[in-house]
Amino acid sequence: MRATLHQLKVFHKVATLLSYTAAGNEMGMTQPAVSIQLKQLEENIGLPLLDKVGKRISLTSPGEELYRFCIDLFDRFDNIDMTLSALKGGLEGEFRLAAVTSAMYFTPHLLGAFRKQFPKVKLRLDVVNREQIINRVKENRDDLVIMGLVPEAMPLACYPFVDNPIVFIANPLHRLAVKQNIPLSELEHHDIIYREIGSGTRKAVEDYLEEKGVRVQPSMLLGSSETIKQAVMAELGISAVSRHSVTLELATDCLVELDVEDFPLYRSWHLVHHQAKQLSPIARAFIDFVLSPTLDIEALCDRFLKTHYVEQ
Repeated sequence: MRATLHQLKVFHKVATLLSYTAAGNEMGMTQPAVSIQLKQLEENIGLPLLDKVGKRISLTSPGEELYRFCIDLFDRFDNIDMTLSALKGGLEGEFRLAAVTSAMYFTPHLLGAFRKQFPKVKLRLDVVNREQIINRVKENRDDLVIMGLVPEAMPLACYPFVDNPIVFIANPLHRLAVKQNIPLSELEHHDIIYREIGSGTRKAVEDYLEEKGVRVQPSMLLGSSETIKQAVMAELGISAVSRHSVTLELATDCLVELDVEDFPLYRSWHLVHHQAKQLSPIARAFIDFVLSPTLDIEALCDRFLKTHYVEQ
């Protein structure tokens, strides 16, 4: 194969974005220049790599094989830079982390503590919904991702590192706010606000209520934890969320945690990567850091809530 490194970089970018124009914009190239590089690459290899029907681009079978090769190749380039930096006595390079929206409230605290140990590491954090997280894992866009409900059908390496308590919340003036040991069946008589379909928190709650024979029809669907919190504060209903997403609101009494039977539901937050992924030295260091028995991860994730409970 007489492909040049530049041609492989162009192909990798196009295969990731499935767009000649977007790839050219990111690489500082015109769309015709991108097309020329890909045509030369296909001539060098002797196989078609991309199918184009109208404006839609897809990978051929040889293209998919070459894309996997490119992912591994460029991961190894990044990793050797980091490895050589580590041999010099310090860990350097970029660390790309993605997290689902409910985890965004504690993930910066993890990164802040990690940065204190490795000050030369450049951090990048993207916060997206669960569907986007799964696509990012498939496309190998990040070093690691943080998510709650891990898809069973994908070959993934998972590292549970802290509990994810799912709780029901309400406005402090809601009539359930002062009740104790609220039966699950009581939920059928109240407006319930849910996240969009595909949310890990929503699926965990729906599966559990279905198992218990409780039928709840959502009164409202909202696309983010922040919007749900505002809706609950506006007395539009109650909702089930990760406690990590409402620690500040609970601490300041803007919201209350309801005493619902069998709740909190305890799940786990996981660090996740594809099993076939070549982990960078920084990614391995972050996994070791988060799983370290000497680090109080729970305190980092619940810092506002723990302070509130101590004061109470």
